[in-house]
Amino acid sequence: MQSLTVDGQDMAFADITGTNLEEILVCLMDHPSINGRIITGVYLNGEPYEEEVPHAALEVERQTISSLSLKTLTMEDLGLNFLQAGPEYLETLISALPKIVENFRLGDEQEANEHFLNFLEALHLLMSMLEQTRHILGLWQGQNNDSSSSLNGYLESLVEILNTLINLQEQKDWIFLADVLEYELTDSLGQLKELLPKLCQKGH
Repeated sequence: MQSLTVDGQDMAFADITGTNLEEILVCLMDHPSINGRIITGVYLNGEPYEEEVPHAALEVERQTISSLSLKTLTMEDLGLNFLQAGPEYLETLISALPKIVENFRLGDEQEANEHFLNFLEALHLLMSMLEQTRHILGLWQGQNNDSSSSLNGYLESLVEILNTLINLQEQKDWIFLADVLEYELTDSLGQLKELLPKLCQKGH
């Protein structure tokens, strides 16, 4: 017997079309019971399911599914979860900076640049998530207060720092780049780490 639950609520599997897991999930995303929520967990036949390669769910045929359970979150809850997890993510970024700085100052350009590019990618992802969360939660839209000024000022400052870092990398001024990483960027990320919990309170 095939069973289907969404956030603990039973649904009729027979009402969901699709010959494989991917098609079934696509159908569920359009179902009124999901209603724009984001699927955050998939449990297939009692076990957590994650794709090891893109579209692997196409290979999971419908008849092999005895049970399917989904966990979902609203976009608002997803945004709040990001704000709650943000400080820990930022601490990971901050802790990676000393090694990058050391490599630049020692003249180990290849290793320093490799780690620096990975760092920038992670930082850009964080900034993108922050901007999306800001819109999702409607934080500070049309407001003129200290929180709005703090966030806007922070984002403007961070963009300036990132532009400086990219210019210094192009100029191969590794010592100055290391100084900006150690003093300016570290301080800026620390400010954001303190700001995120306040944003989370505003989002409730």
